[in-house]
Amino acid sequence: MSRSGETEAKEPPASSEDGPPESLLAELRALPARYPQKRGALLPLLHALQAWRGHLTPADMKLAGELTGVAAADVFSVVTFYTMYRQRPVGRFPIGVCRNIACWVNGSEQIVSTVKAELGIAPGERTADGRFSLEEVECLGSCGTGPCLEIESRYFENLTPDKVRALIEKLRRDDRSPSEAILAAQREFPAAREARS
Repeated sequence: MSRSGETEAKEPPASSEDGPPESLLAELRALPARYPQKRGALLPLLHALQAWRGHLTPADMKLAGELTGVAAADVFSVVTFYTMYRQRPVGRFPIGVCRNIACWVNGSEQIVSTVKAELGIAPGERTADGRFSLEEVECLGSCGTGPCLEIESRYFENLTPDKVRALIEKLRRDDRSPSEAILAAQREFPAAREARS
């Protein structure tokens, strides 16, 4: 577990049908005991499962529900409500562009258009090489620095089309792990930061 209580990313399964390894299952089973009511562990369980697989499958949601005593329909409601949860595989660099009002009035539509033009994908799609995916997400909490995008909990703010093109090009050329590549891009990018917990 990380300091924030979320499980660090593990080696992903061989297929979407595989369940978590026993070591992760043991961590997941222990998590509800840390909360006054075991249903309080639902979000951390979903985060841990998504960190391991990269997205959430129906089996993952069912497991989270069983461990917390939450009905399957309620787990699905949570997963579909929060844009941080993914129900399909995403790219190595999953780009989430904020579409909420503050980012929208500052040009988030231009940012989405730039990403679409650079990568040849629309929101909800992934590039053929699996390197990038694009989503439009609800408020990222950066209303004073919009437009904003997020890649794996790293924020890139005060965006312009030129800044977005430069960011995509940097990530295209970086062959390190996604977390290392995103961190390196963030260090070079003005007004970039880690998402608030």
